Amino acid sequence: MGEASRALLEEEIEYEIKNLTSIETGSPEFTAAIENLTKLYKLKIEEDKNSMEQKEKEQLRKSDKEFKAAQLKESVMDRYFKLGIAGAELILPLIFYGIWMRRGFRFEETGTFTSSRLIQPFQTDEKISGSEQRRGREIHVLFVFFSLFLQTL
Repeated sequence: MGEASRALLEEEIEYEIKNLTSIETGSPEFTAAIENLTKLYKLKIEEDKNSMEQKEKEQLRKSDKEFKAAQLKESVMDRYFKLGIAGAELILPLIFYGIWMRRGFRFEETGTFTSSRLIQPFQTDEKISGSEQRRGREIHVLFVFFSLFLQTL
């Protein structure tokens, strides 16, 4: 109900209460007035309950909407953070290997180290599957290109 209907209902309840004082108790008119007043109060209570439920639902929707917006913002930030970490996992080892090889090749010029000693710390004695070997070759090719890039700087 709207505010106008609510005001009319409250006015009618007040009017019925005022009329009770002028009616003789125990008469059929008094009983009918009491029944009418009871119905009006039940209607008012039901209306109050409905308006409270509506307000609660609106608040729940609002808080749910805010929660979803915050959750979306957090997931976007998490996605960017994971993307940054993945990029760092790729770039940092390449930078390290490039620096390692660049400095190693300088030592190789003087004869202190050889190329086999430069690569040896990164080799393992474990058996490597075919897909891991391909990946290792791909990384090695990236590493060579990256180390050449660093040497040109």
